[in-house]
Amino acid sequence: MKSLDELVANKIIDMINYVLSKIIKPDIRVDKVTDLDEQMITRLKQEYNIEGIILDVDETLRKDMKNIPECNKEWIESLKNKLKIIILSNGNDKKIEEYFKSKNIDYIAFAHKPLKKNFLKSCEKMNLNPEKVLVIGDSLYSDIHGGNKNNMKTALVKSVEDER
Repeated sequence: MKSLDELVANKIIDMINYVLSKIIKPDIRVDKVTDLDEQMITRLKQEYNIEGIILDVDETLRKDMKNIPECNKEWIESLKNKLKIIILSNGNDKKIEEYFKSKNIDYIAFAHKPLKKNFLKSCEKMNLNPEKVLVIGDSLYSDIHGGNKNNMKTALVKSVEDER
């Protein structure tokens, strides 16, 4: 059972997210990352000339700092031949970083999202203009606002697939 402090904190967070949702708008909303299937990716490439993805980790690819579920790993693998991919995280997890390194996917930790610096660094690493990049993440402020500030397309992820 949650304490009164936790209930109040959760209510405040809900109110902040509600206000942010009126100001910050993603281009796409999906329940989970795997909803961005091959058909939708093809459409995004055609409609917006998307050539690369900046991808968040926590609460986008994995839940509660656990391992990335196999279905999300397979989803990433399916994208590697279609788009350039880079991981941009405000956190730092050496195990996750090593996983992406083994897949030849760059990982930028302690990104200080929504600041522009590492969004632009991600574009440089992929050799793409920001207008050709889709930012995928769970946070309206860190991911969506950061992408929007850099003229990138954005996709807000509502939940994480949790294979258990």
